[in-house]
Amino acid sequence: MSFLEKVNAFFAIAKESNFDIAKIYAQDPNGVYAALLVVLVIVLIIVFFIRRSMKISSAVKLVSNIQNSNDFDEYDSSLTKLATELPKRGPRLANSINAQKNDILQRELNLLKDFNIKDKINKYKQISAQYALIAQNSKKYKMDDLTSYYEEKSKTLLDENLSAEISAYSENTDFDENDVDFVNSIVSYANTTSNPESLLNPLIEQINKFSYSYNLDLFKFTKALEKDKSGLVYKNCNEKLKEAITSQENRISNVILSYMLENDEKEAVYSYITNLQSSTYLQDLYHNFFAKTEDIDLDLAFVANETKIQSDYSNHIDCQITDNWRDLTYINHIIKSPRVLETIGHISYRNVLERIERLEKDEETNKAIAEALQVARRAETIANEAKEIARQK
Repeated sequence: MSFLEKVNAFFAIAKESNFDIAKIYAQDPNGVYAALLVVLVIVLIIVFFIRRSMKISSAVKLVSNIQNSNDFDEYDSSLTKLATELPKRGPRLANSINAQKNDILQRELNLLKDFNIKDKINKYKQISAQYALIAQNSKKYKMDDLTSYYEEKSKTLLDENLSAEISAYSENTDFDENDVDFVNSIVSYANTTSNPESLLNPLIEQINKFSYSYNLDLFKFTKALEKDKSGLVYKNCNEKLKEAITSQENRISNVILSYMLENDEKEAVYSYITNLQSSTYLQDLYHNFFAKTEDIDLDLAFVANETKIQSDYSNHIDCQITDNWRDLTYINHIIKSPRVLETIGHISYRNVLERIERLEKDEETNKAIAEALQVARRAETIANEAKEIARQK
């Protein structure tokens, strides 16, 4: 007997016994079980549809409530839930999203306004991915306006909205050390697009509007860039900075030069001063840097420059040699430096050479005396040891 026949037999017996459960069970226990199973299935189906209806209602309600969110993460979580629920909750949810799609987008864009550019890049990418998922999950409902809207927005959010955000950042930033991380995030994102230069060239143009010769913040920004992370921006900024520092006519501010001297960039400063051809600016640097510190190499960089200015190089060099006349290494370093001969004159130069010769002879004499004393002390020690041995015998 089939399951359906058992159910029919059960209801026939139930009718005959006036629905007395005890009599029914006594005559057909299997029929009772079959009937209970049918009732259970019906109950489960009812529960399923009730729960499904509740979930659909909850999802539809979420479409409206999502616009009341004041926190992006909360908003993002709700949108993610809608995207995943869409293929499971039927056309009612799809219609609700379609009706409010513009409001949903606008609210989300409003929540992005106060983020920095690095966070905006990450969050725009999140939204774009969610919109692409909504577009994919809505295709089963054959709602072309909904699907095409989210397909288009998933692209324009990056190509237009995010690009505009990057442009706004570039145009309103002074570019200091704090911006390196933000610029690196732009470079990283740009490198994932089909045309990185379309984002990076405008950024570089904005950076180059600042002076590499006078802007200390830009100098620090450039030095903080990393080749691997900063890409084209690193290449541009370092080339521009090198061009400014190695130029024989370009003026570098005293502030930048002082910073370089204090931060292991001394050789670049020496080279810049030595090769500077602008007498006006070299004169200014002379008043600000020459003989102001104990850095003799900085002073010698001025001496090495052939550009004519009002200076007192000769007197300063003479004083350095006189004050350190016993320091042979120091004097040799000065006397062998470029244009020192022309600066102090042949007579003074010859006198210094003679002094160096005397110092070298004195060093040799002192060395010989020291060696002789050492030998004498050793001989005395040996003699004392011999006497002690003889005494013991």
